Amino acid sequence: MCTVCCHLFPQIIARLPPPSPLRNLSAYTREQPTLMAGEDYEHHYSDVPIDEELKGYISEGRTDWEEPVYEPDFSTAIVVDNLPKVSREKYDRLMVFVRKIYDQVGKIAEDGLQMPLDEATGMTLGFAFINFLTRDSAEKAIAATNNWNLDKAHALKVNSYVDLVKTTTHPETYTPEPARPLTTVPGLYDWLKDAQYRDQFVVRHGRDTEVYWAEPGGTPELVYGGEREKAMGQGRYWCDQYVTWSKTGAYLLTYHRQGVALWGGPKFEKVARLAHHGVALAQFSNTDRYLVTYSYPDDGPGHVVVWDVERSISIQEQVALRSWPVEPFGKGNHFKWSHDDKYIAVGKSKYLRNPQAAQAGLDESGGGGAGHVKQGSTGAGVGEGGPEDGEGQISVFEAPSMELLDRKSIRAEGLRGFDWCPKDNLIAYWAPERQQQPARVVLVELPSKKEVRRKPLFYVEDCELTWQNEGEYLCAQVTHKKRQSKKKVSLELFRVKEAGIALEMVEIDATPVRDFAWEPAGHRFAIIHGDDANSYRFSVSFYSMIHPTTGQKEVTLLYRLEGQKARPVNKLLWSPNGSIIVLAKLAEASSLEFYDVDSHSTLAKRDDLSRIDYLKWDPSGRYLTDAIQQPMGNSYYKYSYDNGFRMWTFQGTLIAHVEKNQFYMFQWRPRPPSLLTAEQQRKVKKDLRKYERRFDKEDREKEMNKKKEEWRKKGARRAEFRAFYATRLAEFQARKAELVALQKGYDDEELENYEIRVVTRRMVPLGDPELAG
Repeated sequence: MCTVCCHLFPQIIARLPPPSPLRNLSAYTREQPTLMAGEDYEHHYSDVPIDEELKGYISEGRTDWEEPVYEPDFSTAIVVDNLPKVSREKYDRLMVFVRKIYDQVGKIAEDGLQMPLDEATGMTLGFAFINFLTRDSAEKAIAATNNWNLDKAHALKVNSYVDLVKTTTHPETYTPEPARPLTTVPGLYDWLKDAQYRDQFVVRHGRDTEVYWAEPGGTPELVYGGEREKAMGQGRYWCDQYVTWSKTGAYLLTYHRQGVALWGGPKFEKVARLAHHGVALAQFSNTDRYLVTYSYPDDGPGHVVVWDVERSISIQEQVALRSWPVEPFGKGNHFKWSHDDKYIAVGKSKYLRNPQAAQAGLDESGGGGAGHVKQGSTGAGVGEGGPEDGEGQISVFEAPSMELLDRKSIRAEGLRGFDWCPKDNLIAYWAPERQQQPARVVLVELPSKKEVRRKPLFYVEDCELTWQNEGEYLCAQVTHKKRQSKKKVSLELFRVKEAGIALEMVEIDATPVRDFAWEPAGHRFAIIHGDDANSYRFSVSFYSMIHPTTGQKEVTLLYRLEGQKARPVNKLLWSPNGSIIVLAKLAEASSLEFYDVDSHSTLAKRDDLSRIDYLKWDPSGRYLTDAIQQPMGNSYYKYSYDNGFRMWTFQGTLIAHVEKNQFYMFQWRPRPPSLLTAEQQRKVKKDLRKYERRFDKEDREKEMNKKKEEWRKKGARRAEFRAFYATRLAEFQARKAELVALQKGYDDEELENYEIRVVTRRMVPLGDPELAG
């Protein structure tokens, strides 16, 4: 609000009629006149007779009946500040212009637009009051036009009438609130110090939530299973909904009816409880500094809340997010954080996919790429736009202030998909053909919003953007419209780190392309392509962005598994360490093939697996887990068989198979980004043999210790049995002595007390000649 407004606002409120209030109609409903400033109830109602309709509800002879007390509600009104200051001659023209803007948002009440004048100068004061018929229209007007550039000199500041009235009650002198202490929980990353370098995972089954260590021997070791909560009695459990890890693995988030809770530390103690009624989805930022929660139903102004995780407070307590273009899920919003959490981008387009389809932590992509965006089709380039752009924009907000960057959104008409670069503040988006303009993939650098690369595309039916996890490469997988006999697929490959962002293209003859996956921290990628959908036997091709012999930066086909070497595969899953890839067929009858890309050889293959609906490597790349899960809620009988998970080594050896009834989810605990530089990581890989010998020795020692423990347990059981046998034998001997004494020294078990006679008899059959003689 400007300085003039701050001084004049209380006086203007006193002499201007406020917007028509929405009254409390809990007692009854009827048309009521508007109260003017300074007027009381009796001024309007002293002579108003009781409605004939209401007389039937009043007992005869009752005289203590009173009219209901009305509570005015000014939530339908807004104040638009930073308007141009014009003279009386231009007053009507400005009024028409302002009304034209806000009529697009909602219906304005009769006499609901007022723009005060300075009586001394005859000039407008630079702001206006607007009263809508509904509260929803007022909220939409604030969201759509706050910080919007009316022209180069005037960026509108739009606030709620109620919020500004509150400013008149603030004291003249500022008294700072006591600072809220940071709540730090020791040991949030202690699990990374495990001497055996193990990883953790969480499972949900029945009413249990359990965190385990992954053991090389196979049988997982329980870390915590909600024992504190169960000890409280009254049928309490840790969590009865889904759970998810934060991006760095510091926190475990559990969903509850009244909000979400964060747990951490070695004993998984409660770190924070964030109240958000009806929360349906939660999304951590990339460094775990912030958390976005979404509630359902999603038609209210508070259905999206941004939290400061360390202080466990909503950022909305400090900053009013009125300027956010937030709409219900179904209207196409995407919230995406930059790699360093400096910015959060909100995509707005009627073409964007519903974000509820990929719940944070629940829908995990298994490919090597860091960002996987696949949306549908139509749009025009990067520019600066306002709310009238309508069909596509990307709004970038700075954290933690959550102010719109440069007070402008990135114009992206027809926006279909966008994502941040995993390592730089760079956004890639694509939009299809629109009004004689070709489709395009655009890269925009932040915070300058400079367009650093644009690739026009023609005859585009669909496009899929996939970042390499180090941000060195971006692939735009373009499906072109059918021409002549078949569709065409091309891979537009951007070398993001090079000057000018070099671009190469690979055309795929055998279409369609069924999956694409970058090798993590490498230069290779793999694709599945072919059209034999009945047998699931498709070709798999391996490419490199660097020529393997010359070292030149050119896309090179390494080799292809096709023809007799084609595989039953529909999913590619690189190991986090590269080199090993899983060629998976995910169906009712599934299969897994562990394939070494360097040696062109199959390490292991399993064709006899049942349905698989979860497939994920652990962060270290040592283990692969597949799971059969059932949806939470209701019975889902068809999903209730063979539920559980299997754990495999990277060589394809099955080391654990755990079956659980009502098995809902499995999720590996993520690890934070490595602190080692690329050069240090290359040195580790170079000295891998040395580390392998060390780890092999530790594994052998651990295996020997395990065998020794088994031998010790067997020896203890043997000694226990022998002690038991000796005790029972002594008891038997004592009882036998008592029995012999009762029989006057006769022991019926002694052979000396028996007479042994030997009788020999010969059996001769009838008719034997010897008998006749």
